[in-house]
Amino acid sequence: MARNDFYKNPKWLRKREVILRRDDYLCRECRRYGRSTPATTVHHIIPLLWCLVHNLSLALASINLISLCNKCHEKMHDRDTYKLTALGLEWVRRAGEIGLKWINENGSIN
Repeated sequence: MARNDFYKNPKWLRKREVILRRDDYLCRECRRYGRSTPATTVHHIIPLLWCLVHNLSLALASINLISLCNKCHEKMHDRDTYKLTALGLEWVRRAGEIGLKWINENGSIN
């Protein structure tokens, strides 16, 4: 499944709504600092492209998804290199065992 097709899939659209609702439609990164910022996107902690190749079920796993505002979502990715930033990697490390597996397979960057 291509990345763009994934985001149009009804299963993703339903899961996206579930995650936004779980997080009270607030950005999880902003909440760490006591801010209440509306979430506009759902972010894959372990990158979607990796999930599509190695572990498709992880693409829809609640443990791999967080609600973010656009500003924080942009801070997770380096749009020039398509790699995770230090902040993105911090969230990967927090993902526990699956995050550590991803780091071991991909090094400190994706």
